[in-house]
Amino acid sequence: MLVSTGIKKEDGFTLIEILVVIAVISILAAIAVMQYQKFNVRAFDTAAKSDLRNAMISLEAYFSLKYVYPATSSELVANGLNLSKNVSFTTYKIEAMTGGGQTVHMHVKHSGSPNAWHANYPEEGNQIEIR
Repeated sequence: MLVSTGIKKEDGFTLIEILVVIAVISILAAIAVMQYQKFNVRAFDTAAKSDLRNAMISLEAYFSLKYVYPATSSELVANGLNLSKNVSFTTYKIEAMTGGGQTVHMHVKHSGSPNAWHANYPEEGNQIEIR
C-alpha cells in the first residue's frame, strides 16, 4: 500500500539553474561584443590604408601631369582622389628628400579607429606604417 506524504514535487528549474544560465549567456555576449569591436577597427583600418595607397597613386598621376606634388590634400582630392566615408588626412606636408627632390608626408585616419596610418611617398616607396 502506498502512502502519500502530501508533498507534491513540482517540475521546472530552480533559481540557481536559471542564474547559472544567465551568467553563461552574459559571458558569451561580452565575448561577442569585444570581437565585434575588434572586427570594426580592422575594417576601419583597412579602409584608411586603402585610401592611403590610393593617395600615393593619385600623387604619382598628379606629378606625371604637372611635375610637382599638390601643395595640399584638398588639391589632391579636387583632382580625383575619393576618400572613404569617415577617413581624413591628419597630416599632409611636402618635405625635402635626402639627396634632393621632394617627398609627401601623409597620415590618414578613420574616425572609428584609434590608429593613424603613415606614408612618405616616394621616399619610403609604398610602405604604410601605423603611427
